[in-house]
Amino acid sequence: MISLRKYLLLSLTAAAAVFYHAFATRIQFFPAAMYLSTSKLAVAAVGNLSFAVALCMYNLVIKVFLGSLREIELERVKEKLSSAIMETCLALTIFREEFNLSFVGMFTLLTFVKVFHWLVQDRVDYIEVTPSVSRLAHTRIVSFLVVLLSLDICFLHHTIAATLAQKGHSVQLLFAFEYIILASAAAATFLKYILSMLDAAMEGRWDGKGTYVFYLELLTDMLHLFVYCIFFVIVFTNYGLPLHLIRDLYMTFRNLRNRITDFLRFRQVTARMDRFPDATPEDLARCDGICIICREEMVAAGLNKKLHCGHVFHLHCLRSWLERQQNCPTCRTSVFRPPPDAHTDAADGGWCCT
Repeated sequence: MISLRKYLLLSLTAAAAVFYHAFATRIQFFPAAMYLSTSKLAVAAVGNLSFAVALCMYNLVIKVFLGSLREIELERVKEKLSSAIMETCLALTIFREEFNLSFVGMFTLLTFVKVFHWLVQDRVDYIEVTPSVSRLAHTRIVSFLVVLLSLDICFLHHTIAATLAQKGHSVQLLFAFEYIILASAAAATFLKYILSMLDAAMEGRWDGKGTYVFYLELLTDMLHLFVYCIFFVIVFTNYGLPLHLIRDLYMTFRNLRNRITDFLRFRQVTARMDRFPDATPEDLARCDGICIICREEMVAAGLNKKLHCGHVFHLHCLRSWLERQQNCPTCRTSVFRPPPDAHTDAADGGWCCT
């Protein structure tokens, strides 16, 4: 935060110096305004100040709606941001004829909105596997989702109106497709949050949650793939090969394929959840009564499950974990294949996943 303050102060100083030079050397307002709008140095100083102000607004929004960010959230933003910047640079080569200050401003705003969407998606995933979340945190995340969805719809309406006003293809079409993707992602995240809250209200015993989440994510990926394909054809027809879309097309197609594979595996998991015995008080005492997935205490009877390897977890935490992978979170042993020394009947096949 101290470095951001210094950066803002230096940006204010540089912009003030440029303004002072403009009005000191050109006494009248119109020549000074012309200098500020045409001089590369003046434009760079004002643009730098605008970016510093945008960073301050970014930190304010994060503080209001998310509080402090976790280390893993910051790492994920850095990873995705590098790819987004690379895609932006590739997009600039396609729309270089329409490159201007408005274009740069729209891309900067789009980047900040993307970062907000990434953070709110990570926070919803975190809330899903965290039993004890304050009401303030829930209020913040719901408000943030509503604000982001409203922004997506407003910007989408603006870009579509600008495209129709020009009566032809323009760079505004790029932003329209981007905000379609963001709006659908925000709506899917909001619905996923509602499903998580319903599952929490049922104390993790809603067996149909995984199915609904799968179909929600499947429809979202199908919509994204459809939108990317349409946009790819439009850009290829009017501008040339859109290199910045190739990665998004591939990632969306791969996610769609993996989603179907994960769902088939998850159906095997949910069909065998009743084979895990309830944890006894002795099992809870042996693991200090702490679920290693959420790091919360396990106290309620009947809501904790023990794997064949002996490790104990919350029922809802275990189900959320098994939606992603079928190994024990502690020892990485397959949850449906007993260890070699397990006293099970080989002919029974009760633990083996076929």
